[in-house]
Amino acid sequence: MMSYQAIIFDLDGTLRESKPHFMDALHAALVEKNLEVDPFKWRLVERWVHEYWAQSPELLEDVKQFGQEQIWNRFLARLMSRVGHPHANEEEVRSFGDHIRAIFQPVSELTPGAYEVLRTLKSANFLLGVLSNREKPLDEELETLGIADFFEFAVAAGEVGVWKPRPEIFHAALQRAQVNPDQAIYIGDNYYADYLGAQNAGMDAILVDWRHVFTDVPAPRVESLIDILPMILS
Repeated sequence: MMSYQAIIFDLDGTLRESKPHFMDALHAALVEKNLEVDPFKWRLVERWVHEYWAQSPELLEDVKQFGQEQIWNRFLARLMSRVGHPHANEEEVRSFGDHIRAIFQPVSELTPGAYEVLRTLKSANFLLGVLSNREKPLDEELETLGIADFFEFAVAAGEVGVWKPRPEIFHAALQRAQVNPDQAIYIGDNYYADYLGAQNAGMDAILVDWRHVFTDVPAPRVESLIDILPMILS
């Protein structure tokens, strides 16, 4: 790794996580619907979930055909198809969605090592920022997590009208940091949205893959956020 001036982080799945994890809640809901998936296939499904929400052709097609308000149900229909229930009707999909909402009551917390990583990098005088595909500003969430003071800026996709992996959203973050692409590195957990998006914007990136979803991708990859420190500080 080269020397950087700015380090920009993804938020969800990288600095913060939901307990229980969204994919674990999905799996539990499927099992209760007698749609259990073997572990290897479920890893591929989890990878597809990352890809779908990274402005995939499937997502864009669903938005165009059904509208933004129907995206959740379209995602669930595609998910059910992938795990062996390809002919679910609208009522079955809606019922499945209601069931997920009933059992998924997550608590938001920092990922292991996140606070230490941010404190260490801040002490080393890096400029730190956050870039997320969230619709709304991130300030309140960062305050709640107790990490707002580490960051010079936070960019939500909804504020700029562009979503990862489009390079324009990374360029918006670089403008806030006032650095060139080769002076910054992006840290995220989604190979499609985060790693490829940053690469296409001219930035280096590290993939945090603590759920072992992307073990075979051609990317600098760590299994714990704390493991980025020797890569950046060396």
